[in-house]
Amino acid sequence: MNLSKKIKKFCKKLTFEYPRDEFNGKSSPMMGYVPDDIEIDRTKGNYFVLYDEYYRDYYEIFKTLRDELSLEYLKDNELKNALWHFTCETIAGYSDYRNTDRLKEKINEFSSSMLRPLEEYEVLIPILYLDVKDLEIKIGDVTIKKFDELALQDWGIPSDVFRETANKTMAIIPEKGNNPKLICDRARRKADFIIRILQVSLSTDPYIQDKNLLFKQGVCSFYRKRDSPSSVRSQWQSRYNFPPLVIDERLEKSINNFLCNISDILEEEKYLPELRERFERALMWIGRSIEEKDPDIKIINLSTALETILTNKSDGKKGETLAYRMLLLNAHVKRPFIDPAKVLWIYELRSNIIHGSQIGIASDHEYSTMKFVAIETLRYSLEILHRDGLKDHNNFIKAIKSYNESKTILDWLKEQGDKRSLEIKKCMENDLAK
Repeated sequence: MNLSKKIKKFCKKLTFEYPRDEFNGKSSPMMGYVPDDIEIDRTKGNYFVLYDEYYRDYYEIFKTLRDELSLEYLKDNELKNALWHFTCETIAGYSDYRNTDRLKEKINEFSSSMLRPLEEYEVLIPILYLDVKDLEIKIGDVTIKKFDELALQDWGIPSDVFRETANKTMAIIPEKGNNPKLICDRARRKADFIIRILQVSLSTDPYIQDKNLLFKQGVCSFYRKRDSPSSVRSQWQSRYNFPPLVIDERLEKSINNFLCNISDILEEEKYLPELRERFERALMWIGRSIEEKDPDIKIINLSTALETILTNKSDGKKGETLAYRMLLLNAHVKRPFIDPAKVLWIYELRSNIIHGSQIGIASDHEYSTMKFVAIETLRYSLEILHRDGLKDHNNFIKAIKSYNESKTILDWLKEQGDKRSLEIKKCMENDLAK
């Protein structure tokens, strides 16, 4: 379903159905302040609440808008504010927008007010440890060539950076967009693909060894509007050049608090080797995710960490299993939890990467969510092991599954009503019945 149809369907629910029934407080809601420029009866409150299907539809529209290239210039909070304002206008004016023509006009007004034309850019990225001499290599729409000082000057590179970039092999990458940072990010992903093509093609030469093919991108890239030298700007890939982290009192407290959480696995005699090593591996996978720069790989590593803690080899559907056990685990220790359907959705990204061969489908947002889940799962699992004196992993899983309010959890999953929540519920029911 395209964007306009999704928005129209959502608006019809808001104008004809919302609120379909009273919000019972059990589902995952979104509450937001109604902007001051929207007329409502404020004696009844200043907030609107989206819940159940209304919240899910709202979130789906936000994700679709976020993927729209012509809206990439908007920051997340700007896009959220615009969508929320539109949603509040629709709810407040529901009687007016029940008219099909007025609703269509409102949706068009909302879309056209935000859409911004795409511009053509060129991004220049150094490829280190590669010298193409006088060659000009074309790979698709990317050109690879060596730039001397004169070529850099013609392209628009300031003379004060010649020393850093002169006589290096460069990839010239065309991109469209309206957010220079995201344009450069896409160009870097394309440059990474170009490097892989070069590595594989050069590997077909019997005299070339892997050590000759360790090309990588330079930390500084340049971008400009196509054929416009005066518009050149630079961007540093700063993640590779952070200064040393200085440990102050606040960070020392974070370290000490976490060490208290994991103290048992630091004592060899505390647990049997198999159990201790399992949690050590989980911690290692979380650490590896932090070192990786690619969100796809980060998600894979964090999913492996969660599998290590919450599943066994005999478990069938790993994603649904770790999602419901995470939920039970947090209930055991009486802590808040991330929506298990969201955890399952992120885990499915991992499956799409590994089994579906998809690339570039995970974002930093999914990574941050999954890292939070993995770290909290590690901490809470060790808390239960310590509290209940458990010595092996099978007994740990049994302890999670023995939660005495499992029916409440199952009812809550049923109330969510979305596909993933129901799949998690079914998996949990089947597992508890064994």
